[in-house]
Amino acid sequence: MIKLWSKEHKKVYSRILLGSIGCVVITLLITSTILYMNFTSIALKQVYRSDSNSLNQIKTELSTMTETVTSLSSQIYYDSAVSKLLYYADLNIYDVIFAQQQLDNYRASLPFIESIYVYNAKSNQFYISSNNSRSGIQPKSELDDDGILDLFMKFKEHRPFQPIPRTYNIGSVQTTPVSSYTYLCYSVIDDNKDLNTAVVVNISASWLGLRMDQSGKEISENNTFIINQDGILYSSNDKQEMLTDISDKTYIQKIIQDTSESTYFVDTVDGVKSLITFTTPDSLGWKYVRITPYSNITQEINEMKYRILFICIGILLLGLLISLTLSHSVYRPIDKVIRKFKTLETERRNHQHILKQDFLRNTILGRETNNAEVLQQKLHYFNSELMVNSKSLIVLIRIDQFPTVLEKYKEDIKLLKYAIMNICTEISSPIFQVEAIDMGDDSLLLLLNFHDPLYITERDSLIEMAELMQLSITKHLKLSITITFSPVKESIEQCILVYNQVLEASYHRLFKGYGSILFSIDIMNLKTKEYMFPVHKEKQFIESLMSGNAEKARSIYIDIVGEISEYSFTVVQLVVSHLALTVNNVLRTLKKNNAIITLPEFDTTFLLPNHVETMEEINTPYFKIFEEISEKLEEKRSTKQEDLIRKVHQIIERDYSNSNLCINSIADELSMSPIYLSRLYKQLTTKALPDKISEMRLNKAKELLKTSECTIVDIAEKTGFTSSSYFYRLFKNSTGITPSDYRKKINV
Repeated sequence: MIKLWSKEHKKVYSRILLGSIGCVVITLLITSTILYMNFTSIALKQVYRSDSNSLNQIKTELSTMTETVTSLSSQIYYDSAVSKLLYYADLNIYDVIFAQQQLDNYRASLPFIESIYVYNAKSNQFYISSNNSRSGIQPKSELDDDGILDLFMKFKEHRPFQPIPRTYNIGSVQTTPVSSYTYLCYSVIDDNKDLNTAVVVNISASWLGLRMDQSGKEISENNTFIINQDGILYSSNDKQEMLTDISDKTYIQKIIQDTSESTYFVDTVDGVKSLITFTTPDSLGWKYVRITPYSNITQEINEMKYRILFICIGILLLGLLISLTLSHSVYRPIDKVIRKFKTLETERRNHQHILKQDFLRNTILGRETNNAEVLQQKLHYFNSELMVNSKSLIVLIRIDQFPTVLEKYKEDIKLLKYAIMNICTEISSPIFQVEAIDMGDDSLLLLLNFHDPLYITERDSLIEMAELMQLSITKHLKLSITITFSPVKESIEQCILVYNQVLEASYHRLFKGYGSILFSIDIMNLKTKEYMFPVHKEKQFIESLMSGNAEKARSIYIDIVGEISEYSFTVVQLVVSHLALTVNNVLRTLKKNNAIITLPEFDTTFLLPNHVETMEEINTPYFKIFEEISEKLEEKRSTKQEDLIRKVHQIIERDYSNSNLCINSIADELSMSPIYLSRLYKQLTTKALPDKISEMRLNKAKELLKTSECTIVDIAEKTGFTSSSYFYRLFKNSTGITPSDYRKKINV
């Protein structure tokens, strides 16, 4: 024990050192966490500023490109060479070639132009300058760009010189998908619904996409795109083509709904945590969006975080080594003092607990009486928080099947009770101040003080608390307990006065069974009921026992005992004792009448209330004695019946030759009623007594027919038959042949 204490005390100094090291490590971790969070916030803001500048640059470039295209469109429109293509229906080949060259020059002057269309309504022809084989003249009916015709039909929906995102197919034989921003420059005469002339400039969307990718090259794997106010993609991104509706995505909805200045937020994009930066809408209502994977931004910060973590672990391990080294040498002087204090404290606490239990137990049992003031002083002395003059109640807890539990735990029974008291105290402490008392044997007592004097205790809440106690004890200790509540009293002194009532009420576990919850006030109310012992049932009970009818005796016993469950325990004891006395009287009477030879043992220890827990323990000895009495009487009855049959057979063997031998003569000799003798004989042998007499006479006649020379008449007379004709008829009915034929047959 001393070695264990020494080890425990040495750990105190180790904990001091470890606490110091822990504080350093925790401080380091908290500081690192704050720095990490600040660094992350700074990194996000830096990336946002970079992305915002790039997006604004793209917005500016698109605006500049729009202005350039507008200027170019106007220049084309008013070019003298190109104007011939716009306004004249019939042109010579030289004008067409020269104008076509002008268009090629305009297209080549700007790298982002994919194609230029010049439309003449008079000739219904398109003059096309493209960076592929499409350059030339295409009639309106054969134009490979059918999307432009749809724009011409809805030209009023679009303002001139404004980019129109669209995707279309080009090529007459093998089509190729193209995405571009189309700028219209047109003229309409007299508010006509159809265009007269138009210049169309198509800007390559891939060129703008390339510019957006170049603007975000400082961080890899970012994604830059443009959307309108409805969430329609106005540029291609990594996974969707232009004009794809992506408004159903959560982060797009946030962008659409946000009307503030350019900002950023962190969200999940296609399963990847990302930083999303977007601008305010431009003059076209377009928003410029960039998505950057979050891990790319915080990669270096995460590496720094892990480095700091490894440093903290290193400091912790070094601190552990130092603490283990220093604790042995530094703490030895302190160890002696602490061990001494620990010993004194343990002895005082153990002694205090024993004294407190004895005081509370003696007070409850009435062995020690104190007035309220003295009782309160002693409670304070034992550090009890109970208040003598507060509302209180007592709860008696009895361990079910206690003999079995005692046999199982033996010397650890006190430890088991201590565990039960702790569980019950823990459960009841939210509402009550609690003191738990070991009352000896299978009983424990909880003395409960209300925290709040105005608190009204409902029976349902007490039942709920009791069920929780039973459930916890069953779960942790695998035991069953019965709980009995006293009424709520105004003081602890009043609770002490009703302890015996609570104890008596707990004995009603006999009827309620294991794990029951009882209230003493209900049981005490049973005392007002007057009980009348059923004398007529007792007489029937005695007759059943005397006759050996165990089933009937058991049934009557159950009726008598079943009625007493609704009466006080005093009535229960009286009735059970009275029935025990009745059974003993029956046993003595049977012994006196020689009805049984040896008396069966009747164990009456169940009459003591502390020796039984359920009615089954009381009923079992009764049922056992009923069966034993029945068996003893049956055994004696069987012996008498065998003697009677033997005497009857002896009389028939002796007097078979007497013609006056009959049931009456045998009954007279045995001093019995002929009718009872006849019925009893047939019941025991399954054969009528006259048949037995006739059987005996016929057997004797067969012997005479075999061994003598007497006549048939003489044989009939010698065997007790009153006439030879009756003898003939009875013999033939029995053997199937006449006496004469029988003699001949056996002689042969």
